[in-house]
Amino acid sequence: MRISTTLLLTATSVLINLLAGCQDSPQSAEDITATRSDASTLFDLQSTGTITGTVVWDGPRPKVSAFVAPVSPQWDPKGQDFLSWPNPNVPVIDDKSSGVKDAVVFLRNVDPRRARPWNHAPVRVEQIDYRIQIRQGELESRCGFVRCGDEIEMISRQSVFHSMHAGGANFFTLAFPDRDKPLSRRLERPGLTELSSAAGCYWMRGYLFVADHPYYCRTDCEGRFHLPQVPAGQYELVCWHPNWRERGHDRDPESSLVCRLYFQPPAKLVRMMKIGAGKTENISFTLTADAFSAR
Repeated sequence: MRISTTLLLTATSVLINLLAGCQDSPQSAEDITATRSDASTLFDLQSTGTITGTVVWDGPRPKVSAFVAPVSPQWDPKGQDFLSWPNPNVPVIDDKSSGVKDAVVFLRNVDPRRARPWNHAPVRVEQIDYRIQIRQGELESRCGFVRCGDEIEMISRQSVFHSMHAGGANFFTLAFPDRDKPLSRRLERPGLTELSSAAGCYWMRGYLFVADHPYYCRTDCEGRFHLPQVPAGQYELVCWHPNWRERGHDRDPESSLVCRLYFQPPAKLVRMMKIGAGKTENISFTLTADAFSAR
């Protein structure tokens, strides 16, 4: 069985990133420690409110086809079965309430000094059954929340070669040739980090929100969300959902099969809001297919 040019390029990319990891990080340990030492120093529970709400779908449910590809598009396809792989970004919509599960709702313009202490569990990213699964405490999701400067643990649960690529706010590529051998990486830049396969399994996706405050949450199976202990003030409340629509793709030069896929930008709905001490604000977001149109 031959190895494709793309797989060799992937191995080269892994080596480059490993070497880059030995260089100075974009933010020093002293800077991270100083920033985190100020977090929550001005938090006052008596001066906080609560934000609750729902994310619902309006209109026809999207009809999203699965991807059809062999397990390893970068290897010779001869002898491989072409299987169906679900699109990881399909909205999960409750039949009764029309609530959208696993949308992310978060606040912008939060002063970390006034924020409540970080309360999200550590993140572990698992590559399992040719998909990316993010475990955070007892929750399993395609999304996770990481405090800026914290490490995440990554692991492969399969006896196959996996390679994980991170792009966006944090950038790296790590190889996982062995099963159940974890690797870790410190995420030092705030913002969205997108996880994907660098071994040809182009349908695999995961998303990590790296932040200096904890006001991030996922919607439940009925689209409900809850953000407690928010300091009184004015904020932008953001509803975020990844896009299932394809923006483009790369093909392996040897097999001509798709080896990397790019999705359209995510849907983002933004509401300006004000929260007062001791108050509860209820906010609703409505997602439609138009929110995922090409931009």
